[in-house]
Amino acid sequence: MIRSKIRRAARRCGGIHNYFDFILVAGILLILGTFEAGLLRDSLSVETVQRPGLRNCCFLLALCAPLLLLPPRWNRAYTWIFLPAAAGSVLLQIFLEVYYGLAVGESLVTILMVSSPGESLEYFGELLFSWKGVEIIGAAAALLLLCRLSCALKFSPGRREKIAGVLLLLPFLALSAAFCFENRPREILNCATLTRLGVALGGYRHTLDSFAQAAAEPEIPPELRRSAPGDLLGVIVIGESATRSHHSLYGYRRRTNPRLEAWKNELILFDDVISPTVHTASSLVNVFSFATLQERNSPRCSFTAMARRAGLRTVLVSNQLRWGEFDTPITLMFKDVDDAYYLKEQVADSRDDQLLPEVEKKLGEAGGIPTLLFIHLLGSHMPFRHRYPAEAALFPAPGETADPHIPATVRQLTAEYDNSIAFTDRLLDALLSRLKTLKRPAFLLYFSDHGEAFYPGMSDWVARDPDVNASYEIPFLLWFSPEYRKARPEAAAEAQANRHQPHQTDRLIYTLLELAGITYRDFPQEESLLNPGYRPHPRFIHEGKIPYCKKPQATELP
Repeated sequence: MIRSKIRRAARRCGGIHNYFDFILVAGILLILGTFEAGLLRDSLSVETVQRPGLRNCCFLLALCAPLLLLPPRWNRAYTWIFLPAAAGSVLLQIFLEVYYGLAVGESLVTILMVSSPGESLEYFGELLFSWKGVEIIGAAAALLLLCRLSCALKFSPGRREKIAGVLLLLPFLALSAAFCFENRPREILNCATLTRLGVALGGYRHTLDSFAQAAAEPEIPPELRRSAPGDLLGVIVIGESATRSHHSLYGYRRRTNPRLEAWKNELILFDDVISPTVHTASSLVNVFSFATLQERNSPRCSFTAMARRAGLRTVLVSNQLRWGEFDTPITLMFKDVDDAYYLKEQVADSRDDQLLPEVEKKLGEAGGIPTLLFIHLLGSHMPFRHRYPAEAALFPAPGETADPHIPATVRQLTAEYDNSIAFTDRLLDALLSRLKTLKRPAFLLYFSDHGEAFYPGMSDWVARDPDVNASYEIPFLLWFSPEYRKARPEAAAEAQANRHQPHQTDRLIYTLLELAGITYRDFPQEESLLNPGYRPHPRFIHEGKIPYCKKPQATELP
């Protein structure tokens, strides 16, 4: 009915009413595209896409051109296939940018590929029972309305309409010709979200192929040698979504590390380490290979492959999805561990403390064999309240006063997040206590894959907000047993000396190798935090594309 009234009003503007449906459909697409381009201007600069508004408009005009060029029979099929796909992709991008600051690209594809069905169901369950879910339903209804409008076009294209259709194609053809002239034909596909999906899939496939090559034919550096004690035990604990500023070890006002504080004299706290990304997959594949986010297609080989070649036994105990069920970059970096255990295959709603019996079992099996044990936690993965039992909650502590200027939802989320940090503190304390009783050369390294976007003064919370430093700044602590310090006093001393040095985790493999006592010909000593010649590199965030600017760490509550 509303459309009929608008159509009658359009008749007063002369012949324009004959093209009312076309103008309405094209106008909706262009408005969506312009809004998307405005939101994405910052994000797409990260993806090295220039002038997103011009590109979007040229592409969407070209997308509307077939409505004026195709005969009626083909026109309807076109409107049911391409226009909803284009509008749906634009709405998806707007949603991702508004709530997650994320552009459709290779990072998104990687996240989707490495997420387990359980994680996805958990996320969508939280999503649908929120205001975001209402907005998604509204967007879907709007998309159906656009389909209905586009299928109700009331005219058959004549000569003038076909000329207009060709004119609508010209800007996109000119843009494509310019990219070809500049020898950048792939840039044609970077013109809109719909086409960027193809670019993202191709980029992910290329990255996956490079990691598959590294797994199938690892390029082990020449003259590999091991200088660590023959009964070395290394424990590498990988946290999840833990930001440095919410650890009382680093000065946070809440006591989120009451147990680790008792170990403070034995711990080496590195206070300037960041992850260059806010995504687990892109973080860990670079931690455990020679690839960096600037040279992501050069993994060469995995850390585990080198450790095995040097004679160490490798064991993985994980509270995350199985690595190896499908081929992903993470899969390929850990495909060759000697022994792997996945708690989630035994317990549906698993918590990190349930890993401890299996860790104890693996430590018993290690005996005097040189071993590297990887422990992958769920840590502070959202939803935070699922990461600890209710009886373990410490916050809000009795007597805490709530700031009336902070929304109640933010206060509650912060308390749940801090409780998850405190629960990881309990687990690390248990691991350290057990290692100390073994009386053998051992080390424990704990770091998080990335941080989380909790910071003072926030009025709302955006998960892993890529524009917030807290999403990248991570805890990084190291413990050496007395036996390790006696066997390798220089390594412990240099780690202590470098604890304030800036570092980025996509170059961590060199430090991991030195911790395990592994070196090779032409080993770059300046890359390792355990070496007196360590030299920091410039650091980057936003998937390694924007320089990191360090700011004073906040310790007060959000």
